[in-house]
Amino acid sequence: MSSLSRTIASPVLLARRVTPQPVRSLLRAAYDRFSYAAAGLPPRRLRAWISPTWFDFHDTGRDQLEFFVEMVGLQPSHRVLDIACGVGRLAIPLATYLDEKGSYDGFDIKEELIEWCQDKISARRSNFEFQLAKVATRWSPNEQVSVDKYRFPYPDKRFDLAYAGSIFTHILPGGARNYLEQAARVLRPGGRLVATWLVYNKRTLELTQTTDSVQRSWKFDHGEFRVKDDDQPEASIAYEEGVIRRMYAEAGLEILEPLRPDASYNAARIPSNRSEGIHLHHCLCVIAMRPNEMSQVGSTSQPT
Repeated sequence: MSSLSRTIASPVLLARRVTPQPVRSLLRAAYDRFSYAAAGLPPRRLRAWISPTWFDFHDTGRDQLEFFVEMVGLQPSHRVLDIACGVGRLAIPLATYLDEKGSYDGFDIKEELIEWCQDKISARRSNFEFQLAKVATRWSPNEQVSVDKYRFPYPDKRFDLAYAGSIFTHILPGGARNYLEQAARVLRPGGRLVATWLVYNKRTLELTQTTDSVQRSWKFDHGEFRVKDDDQPEASIAYEEGVIRRMYAEAGLEILEPLRPDASYNAARIPSNRSEGIHLHHCLCVIAMRPNEMSQVGSTSQPT
């Protein structure tokens, strides 16, 4: 299709091209004000920073909360940790679910996102707190602490539920192991970690002859994981299933079977341009639990 044909086929694109920049800025500002007033949504530019524009911010937040209640046993009085919280996709629906006995803590590397959440959410709910994570990543290269050394800024055994949505999909193995260990540390005994991963199983790929599907999305093979771009490996990382299971065991976390589609990051979200989201067929949710101390003692004791 020619450039002219594409323009004719897209009224939105045509309007964008013919509308002066100052007018577009005013329209965007008005749209952002309306979105917040009508649905409590953050500005589009902030939402776009954490996920593609085709990824519905409102619906995925609502569905994720429902998933926590139905599949993980979230209660209004629970303490929730949102790892890489973004700009409130989960905090906004949780603000109408958690009661005064419950609490929410979130951290992220993007200061502008944290400031918006503090101004719009914490100002209304004192038990909702947001912190800037000063950790070195592809998106925050000037920080001093690496992902594999970062310590979550919370005391031991604090949370009933921790959520890591689309974070292990951007962390290399050293950082992934550390984040799992940190999550296990801050969960109370019996607490749950819900995390999304891009997953493949080498044996299944061989049996189904679908290796090409994984290779198209993650070209570069590093043995226990694959990446989309070797120059920017954090852009997208898929892990072999056995490696994920081993890391959870090493962190002292028990996987609650089965691995299942996530409420947010799943194939139903793939847009009409299928190539943009085809990798979501490989996205799975791992629900894990920090075992109770009594069950840990029982599992390691020997018969007398």
